[in-house]
Amino acid sequence: MSHPIAVVGAGLSGLYATWLLQQAGHRVLLIEARERIGGRVLSQSPSAAGHRLDLGPSWFWPGMNPRIEKLLKQLGVAAFPQHSRGAAVVEGQDGKIHKHQSSWEQSPASYRMAGGTQSLVEAIHAQLDERVHFKPQTRVKGMQLRPHAVELSLQDPSGEWSQLAAQVIVTVPPRLLAQDMALEPAWPDALLQDMRATPTWMAGQAKFVAAYPKAFWREAGLSGNGMSHRGPMSEIHDASDGTGQSAALFGFVGASPSYRAGIGQEELQRQAIAQLVRLFGPEAAQPLWSAVQDWAQEPLTAAREDLRPLSYHPMYEVAQLPSAWAQRVWLAGTEQSPNYGGYLEGALEAAEIAVSHLQRSLPNLALHSAPLAHDEE
Repeated sequence: MSHPIAVVGAGLSGLYATWLLQQAGHRVLLIEARERIGGRVLSQSPSAAGHRLDLGPSWFWPGMNPRIEKLLKQLGVAAFPQHSRGAAVVEGQDGKIHKHQSSWEQSPASYRMAGGTQSLVEAIHAQLDERVHFKPQTRVKGMQLRPHAVELSLQDPSGEWSQLAAQVIVTVPPRLLAQDMALEPAWPDALLQDMRATPTWMAGQAKFVAAYPKAFWREAGLSGNGMSHRGPMSEIHDASDGTGQSAALFGFVGASPSYRAGIGQEELQRQAIAQLVRLFGPEAAQPLWSAVQDWAQEPLTAAREDLRPLSYHPMYEVAQLPSAWAQRVWLAGTEQSPNYGGYLEGALEAAEIAVSHLQRSLPNLALHSAPLAHDEE
């Protein structure tokens, strides 16, 4: 085969699939529409050297997430338990604050990664070598099935172009694939309808983070855990680093995507800080830094259908592609995980399954590729 394997999406699932393919000796074209790696994984700090706060997924569960555990050890990424010692606060719809002397704890305990979850995607990305050609700011507009390859219609800042790929792993959420990608021959309407009905994990959510000079809530005997029936945040947790010296709080915004879009991020931040003052006291009024990440406003994450609020964890099912495509295109991403859909572990599981199936479809394990079209410099 003279064409590379293409992986669409440089989030956790796409990066892991690319690394697995590289380890098997394949050349890979890694395509990412954003300027950055990580997809829905995003960790930010007010300074380059500061403690990074997760604006995307934060938690994993040792014992329940074996792939995450193994990968963190393999790549040397440290982890620490979610802080939950101290009292929890609950805000009623009437604004009254109730204190619960013992905070609720997850069982098994949830853990976070030192430097934020982005530390994991950066560690995987650092393993990639010259066999991987990374194309950021490149969108896949369509896929056309050819006799011995898949032709990708691509668009980057320089214009539109095409690339033949021997195999393709697509990690974009099912709804975005069905909404934005032209497919020839077309996939069955029933399959596309099922994809449009598959919620994109996190796509309707927003997170607020705030960094502080010290964890004043801990000094007051509070865990940082909070629940609210008033909002805008419905659930709040301590987001400090493993030592507690870099202090922070984060919350899941319970207000709907339409409400958030209507008031704007600046007003949402103001309301969120005011809520932290109500729950944790006046010291919460002056964060060193705060940010909102509204995933519903990210067109590379949320499809039109994702703008409806989602109040439950979906049950994900692996999509079955038409037979004509089934040995050329493989789907990954957390929504394609049969056991861990919607979790970081699911992104890894789906990548492993896609790479395993792809490997079995190739006549040879080693792939010797011709130069990539458009990209030789």
